[in-house]
Amino acid sequence: MKPTSERAWDKTLSRYFSAVGIPLSWDARAKRFTGVAGHVFARRNPRSEADVWKRMPEYVRRLGSDNAVIFITNKQYGDSIDDSFVVMQIRTFIPMMKALVDSDKERWTHAPDS
Repeated sequence: MKPTSERAWDKTLSRYFSAVGIPLSWDARAKRFTGVAGHVFARRNPRSEADVWKRMPEYVRRLGSDNAVIFITNKQYGDSIDDSFVVMQIRTFIPMMKALVDSDKERWTHAPDS
């Protein structure tokens, strides 16, 4: 899915999530993503912010949630929304991975090489 312009990333992300059945949407009035309880979603543009990667831990802490997810979007990384990055704390990532593995252990568990 290609974004329409550099300023349209928030709406593009909303359309992308809607297409895959995730109820996350951009609330322009509140200037934030809503729709998934217990999580805080934000977007950063590394071209408009100096040292965005170096300051990422500080930004995650400012969001004030253990379940903070940050989308790093910019045409610099590619012309498609699929080229975006997702940053989250490990305490958000681990429950997501556990749910994935628990949903189908046979599929997601790799047998050790003998």
